Amino acid sequence: MKRKLGFRHIETVHAIILTGSVTGASTRLHLTQPAISNILRDAEERLGFALFERRGGRLLPTPSADRLFEEIERSFIGLDAINACCERIQRNQLRHMSVACTPAFAAAVFPRLAAGYVHRFADVFLSVHSRDAHHVAALVSSRKADIGFALEVPPVPGVESVVIAELPMLCYLPPDHPLAGQDEVTPAQLLGEPMISLSSIEGIQELVAASFAGCGAQPAPVAECPAAIAACGMVAGGMGFTLFDCLPAQIFDPARVSVRRFAGSRPLTYRAYWPKSRAADFDPAPLVTLARNIMAEMARQNL
Repeated sequence: MKRKLGFRHIETVHAIILTGSVTGASTRLHLTQPAISNILRDAEERLGFALFERRGGRLLPTPSADRLFEEIERSFIGLDAINACCERIQRNQLRHMSVACTPAFAAAVFPRLAAGYVHRFADVFLSVHSRDAHHVAALVSSRKADIGFALEVPPVPGVESVVIAELPMLCYLPPDHPLAGQDEVTPAQLLGEPMISLSSIEGIQELVAASFAGCGAQPAPVAECPAAIAACGMVAGGMGFTLFDCLPAQIFDPARVSVRRFAGSRPLTYRAYWPKSRAADFDPAPLVTLARNIMAEMARQNL
């Protein structure tokens, strides 16, 4: 049986992927470059497969390394939480609550959610982890997050969830686009327009495709961007249109992005997730109620 990886191997691989080089990893870990190279070589020998390809002076992770990195990230989140907890104990801070949510939720909803919750419960220290919906549910399932907010995903063992919002899709257009002058955009009007597609993993693209089912065709995608905030940034840059709910509209200046009702709208369902066997001092109800109220107000603003 092959020898297993140790913690030094794991943190070295993690550092190289984050920095893209042996030099960067050595600076991050306060080790010499030869030491980093030796640890990496030993890790690949133990694994029996290559982790990086060398291109133009940089180390690019192989698909195998990318898969390993995802698992390492989950482990490091737990380690970071432990270290942060130690710092709070040193500063006599009280109860810590870890919240996982999708990037759009983190940018548009969480600031108001956090402010409202801390105003009511002043003894709580909040930390947020921004991930895709499946990763949010996984963080809750593995007890690395006390509660999560994300688009609906299939049921996860050991995780309870409740619907907090059903938001219709809106059409995001460059402000100088001919369709930006209309109150509502139809699927047929978008057929010849370049589309920035979103996440197929979270089921968004399936909903988008269903919206165009009656047209007999689909818009041609010019880019794929799983993060809705980044996709709307591409819209602001004039690349094309995208379809998503009202959350990015809370962030982008109307001078940069025009948001219009979409006639073929299929709702996106958001849920709150928390462990079934939660801590005795954690009640998800106040956070869930706050999130519902905030998202309902945002939806009304974009009707």
